[in-house]
Parts: sequence; structure tokens; C-alpha cells
Amino acid sequence: MPILAGARASVLDTETTGMSPATGAALVEIARVEIEDGALRDAWSSLVRPGRPIPPDAVAVHGITDAMVAEAPTPAEIGARLRERVDDRTLVFHNASFDLPFLVTLLRDSGQPPLLNPIVDTLGLARGLFGAGSNSLGQLAERMGLPAETAHRALGDARTTARVFLTLAARWESERGIRSLAELAAVSQDVMRTSHRR
Repeated sequence: MPILAGARASVLDTETTGMSPATGAALVEIARVEIEDGALRDAWSSLVRPGRPIPPDAVAVHGITDAMVAEAPTPAEIGARLRERVDDRTLVFHNASFDLPFLVTLLRDSGQPPLLNPIVDTLGLARGLFGAGSNSLGQLAERMGLPAETAHRALGDARTTARVFLTLAARWESERGIRSLAELAAVSQDVMRTSHRR
């Protein structure tokens, strides 16, 4: 049986005002793409009102302006919507160490339960197969011949991450004998831990 048969996962991506909530940066956009039985399913995205101006260098990356988020939902509203959508299923990120602190802060500040979900990091899966060179989302998508999406916007990047995940999962199954989503989560985290130490 294929590794993702019957499996459900939520692929998440964020856009922000900066690099870390620890330095005052905040979410400006979030997206989730559902994967079920090895295929992309339902998608959801929303702008988020960050409660502070978006710096010009961040606007230069994602193109999201203060005017675009002026009437967007508050972080508290988005926190509740996100928690409902991800439930307890496995979460998939590309470079989870960037997105997760923002989501932890979002859920904590909106009074939602924390994320205790298993996490698959496609950056770890890619490093495990291709080595520690450049494994950016855009480069992986190009290497794999995946459809072009709007880069540096949450929904486009979430869709690309989902397709990268499906491609990498199939390779880990056929080349490395991985047999479950839980094993994929574990190996992706192991690779990220060991690659940080190098």
C-alpha cells in the first residue's frame, strides 16, 4: 500500500513582517492546503492584520502592503480558524523552524490550544536525499518540474510545498523504505537536527 494511502495532512505556509516573533515580527498571511490519499484537496488562505506597519523590505519579498491588511481578520480570528482546520493531523512545512514560532505565538495569543501535531519538514526530507546544499522551495519545485505558483505568497508556497512533499514522500518510500507518515515526520526532524550540527 502506498505510503500516503488513507493519510491526511495539512500543509501550512506563512508570510510575515520579519524573521521572528521574538523580535516583534507578526503574521500577515497564512495558508493551508489539505492532502488526502496522496492528492491535494481543500485549500484555505487569509491575510492577517498584523497590528503594526509592514516594513518595506518585507513588502519587497511578498508584496503584501499595509493597505491590503487594513481590513483583514485579526490574529485572534485567524488563530481560531487555523486550530479548527488543522485539528490533530500531521502538519507539513518547508523549513518549519521559520513558520512554527509564528503559529505558536498566534495560537497562544488567541487563546487556542497549542500545536502538538506530528510535523514533516520538506527541507529535512530534501536534505536527506540531496545533501545540505541549496534546497529552497523554488529550486526544489524547478528540479522536480512542478507547476509554477505565486512564490512568496502563502497559498502559492503551500501548494508548492504540498507537491514537493508528495514527490519527496514517494522517493523516501521507494529509495529508503519509509512506510508511514509518522516515519517521514521522524526522519525529516532527524535530518534537520543533524544538519544544524554540521
